Amino acid sequence: MLTITEPERQIPVVAQADVVVCGAGPGGFAAAVSAARRGARTLLIERHGFMGGLATAGLIAPILGHTAHESCVPIVQGILREITERMHAIGGAPSWAQALNEWGIRFDAEALKIVLDEMMQQAGVEVMLHTLVSDVVRQNQHIQAILVETKSGRQAVQGKVFIDATGDADVAYRAGAPITHGRAFDGRGEAMGSFFHLAGFAPLSEEQAHAVLQQVEHEMEDGRFHFYNARFLARNTHHDDHAAANMTRFGGDADLAQDLTRAEFSTRRDVWDLVRYLRANVPGFEDCYVQQTSPQVGPRETRQIVGPYALTGDDIHEGSKFEDAIARGSWWIDIHCPLGRTYPVHLCTAECPQGADCAYWASHHDQMRGRAELYPPPGDWYDIPYRSLLSVSVPNLLAAGRCISATHEGMAGARVMGTCIAIGQAAGTAAALAVQQSCAPGEVDVETLRRMLREDGQLV
Repeated sequence: MLTITEPERQIPVVAQADVVVCGAGPGGFAAAVSAARRGARTLLIERHGFMGGLATAGLIAPILGHTAHESCVPIVQGILREITERMHAIGGAPSWAQALNEWGIRFDAEALKIVLDEMMQQAGVEVMLHTLVSDVVRQNQHIQAILVETKSGRQAVQGKVFIDATGDADVAYRAGAPITHGRAFDGRGEAMGSFFHLAGFAPLSEEQAHAVLQQVEHEMEDGRFHFYNARFLARNTHHDDHAAANMTRFGGDADLAQDLTRAEFSTRRDVWDLVRYLRANVPGFEDCYVQQTSPQVGPRETRQIVGPYALTGDDIHEGSKFEDAIARGSWWIDIHCPLGRTYPVHLCTAECPQGADCAYWASHHDQMRGRAELYPPPGDWYDIPYRSLLSVSVPNLLAAGRCISATHEGMAGARVMGTCIAIGQAAGTAAALAVQQSCAPGEVDVETLRRMLREDGQLV
């Protein structure tokens, strides 16, 4: 048996692959399927007992970024379209045609779990669930192996090309590659948040729903609740027998277990404060209950790799196009207050009601964008360049999902799931191409990569 040597012990190598994908969220599952379908022996590592990342572990819905800004024109297809159609076939999502007429793709997280199980098995991806990436073994500049922790103890996985789809650039960080973290001012990333599903309440008319939302908003104004909005009746998932709300907020560093723990406690407490209030004060909600909270709090921004190019806020606002484009994005510069402040604070913009009470606003308000400057041009999109997936220091490493090379503003747009799936498909295809050509990912012919993506249904 092959082993990796650590001081005082040998680490067993339990798997070898051409492409090793770390993290099975939107960037990771798309990368793994794409690499395997292009002939690479592919292994996917995931810490949860299911795939989907924040789409399942975070209950984040709907999938955003599938159409051009303020239009029904698709800018992402490929794996995303296939997943939508597969979920639709089992009653877990609208049809693709219907989804193009909505602001996001509503879906059932349980449907996504089984769809991903089936896609991985059909593509021949080797999947390691309940497996935590714990360290990286480097040989010169290259990654030789990923060290993982499982119920069987510490093990090693060897590969030729590695894809960091952890969301937090865990692989790049442990490999000693340069990274950035949050905004340059103080290193803070966007606030965390969580979804929860609420059920057991009577149907409401439009007028009744408006009145209840106003009632909760008034309580927020008085400081009873610590949400950033009052939309607890939102129907973000495919089913209409419950509400799926995105209201909670916690400011902290999602790279720190202590902050993640505090965020879990805080967001669950806030949800139950609301439920207790509704039961006691709102007719029709006497028997409402929390159907489920997300298995984990949802980080929006942590670490980014440093690549040859960093996607910027200007790229988003101007709808920048690149010769090495491998994906398209349309979500806007959606920066949730990095300090975690709640109602009436929402976005980090020049109009923030905190004003000079915020140190960042006080020092940067002349350079901050107003709300009108957050969006791509109507009917347009911005490209994601291939250079943003590469590491400047680790030749056999690619990034996928929300840890690509981007500024604080750039990541605020590129982090949504539709864009991450498109980036993941490109990363997996590029990794397979690098293996086929026996070269580093940064040496692949980008025009060949773009042609392969178009062959696989992606829009580039």
